Amino acid sequence: MTITSGRFSLGFAAIIGVVLSSWCLAQNDKAEPAKPKAAVPPPKITISKETTRFTEPLRPDGFVDYFEAVNRHFSKDVTAENNVCVLLYQAMGPRPEGTRMPDRFFKGLGIEPLPDEGKYFQTLGKWIEGRPDVKVDANAVYDMQSKSGERPWKSDEFPLIAAWLKDNEAALQTVAAATERPRYYSPLVTSDAKPDGSLIEVLLPGIQKSRELARAFTSRAMWELAEGSQVDAWRDLMTMHRLGRLIGQGPTLIEYLVGVAIESIAINAELRFLSETKPSAKMLALYRKQLDRLPSRALVADKIDVGERSCFLDCAHRMARGQMGLKEIAGVGGDNSLIEKLAEGAMFQTVDWDELLKSANKWYDRIADVSRKPDYLERSAAIKKFDQDLKEVVAKSRGPGALLALFGGKPAITQTMSDVLISLLLPAVTNVLSAEGRVTVRMQSLDLVFALAAWRSEHDSYPESLDSLAPKYLAKVPNDLFNGQPLKYERAADGYRFYSVGQNEKDEEGRSFDDNPRGDDLVVRMPVPVAKEAK
Repeated sequence: MTITSGRFSLGFAAIIGVVLSSWCLAQNDKAEPAKPKAAVPPPKITISKETTRFTEPLRPDGFVDYFEAVNRHFSKDVTAENNVCVLLYQAMGPRPEGTRMPDRFFKGLGIEPLPDEGKYFQTLGKWIEGRPDVKVDANAVYDMQSKSGERPWKSDEFPLIAAWLKDNEAALQTVAAATERPRYYSPLVTSDAKPDGSLIEVLLPGIQKSRELARAFTSRAMWELAEGSQVDAWRDLMTMHRLGRLIGQGPTLIEYLVGVAIESIAINAELRFLSETKPSAKMLALYRKQLDRLPSRALVADKIDVGERSCFLDCAHRMARGQMGLKEIAGVGGDNSLIEKLAEGAMFQTVDWDELLKSANKWYDRIADVSRKPDYLERSAAIKKFDQDLKEVVAKSRGPGALLALFGGKPAITQTMSDVLISLLLPAVTNVLSAEGRVTVRMQSLDLVFALAAWRSEHDSYPESLDSLAPKYLAKVPNDLFNGQPLKYERAADGYRFYSVGQNEKDEEGRSFDDNPRGDDLVVRMPVPVAKEAK
């Protein structure tokens, strides 16, 4: 569920195991001959906003049920009638990525479990598998799909893509209807094989399938554009754009990032649409109004404050109960040896879990507050400072000093465990900020393209400067989000080019990710150039 800032070292885990197991054995040597011991109850954790953040609902064992708490939080005012996800799954089916979603998932949606068989959306790969008459290399098929989403095309150019889209028409129509709904809520559940799994084990198969849906809408829009149906093409692009915004409403950063990725695909396709159609002032105004009615983009801070924080707290609770170990969180292998059991057993009993949770909540409070700063440059500077502080914690948690701290008694062990968990589970927010910044600039660029197109429809040319667009065609010309300076703009014989310096804040003279040599600038060229064929 979470994007981690690093991976816990197996070697370090083993060293902790040796040190703690030695400590345990030493304590046993001082004691009287071994006697049968009663099961040790899990440490007590105070239920409060300072420690557990959620104070209800509680599990039968008295600990917070974080799955239910997060689901309740994000399902508030959601019904089966207003939830995008209900129709999405009716389009995708109960097995988005092969594994059937548990009945608990559909109960959370407020609907009956879906049947295995149905007219569900098929990815291009699955569709080809079901067509033994089609003899084509898989790489060639995916190359067709990629090209069909980059520019207008006709049926005789990519007949397989056209046939695939026709076979998926009913499912795509259901998805389009889904995006007209206002709320997106996908219940967080684990598999039936592990019904009491942790929040880091949630099933999110519909997310990957949503990417495939976005690719299908892009290809269909470019097909419709070439076949002369501009209205249908724009409708598909708006469906895809809404899908991205809505998926971003989910509680996890994964859903947010996939939503941003889908929105970015939509924006690129919309730029291609404007380049190919050169719409009139009347149509520009109509398209612009539809863009203005898109759902608001979700806030990263909300994902961190509730979803990601709950993931951390849930893991800590499970560790305190002895249901989860460091290696499960870190994602590394192991043989669950006696040394590891001794190490974790000793650690769990020695940690002051209330203090650990309080310390973790301060970290999450800080990053949530930083992520809500309205000014991007101020937010970026604060997050860089946060990341630097986090790196220091990571370094401390993995250095030799961490081992020595384990001999310092309960406060030192608590702090060491806190540092280790923070280093593993706190999101790498710089990466998320980068994605947020890029899609924000892309959307601002789309606004500028609309304003420039409106200017051209009236003046039959493009302006000398972006400043000429305000206030008639654009309320205010935005500065570059990444450095606060004016965007770089220049007219060309048949159009124009403008760009942002991108996340690295370096002016690379309009070189973007697709150029050679590669750059980080975010560039808009009009007319939009045709993608270069790979050699």
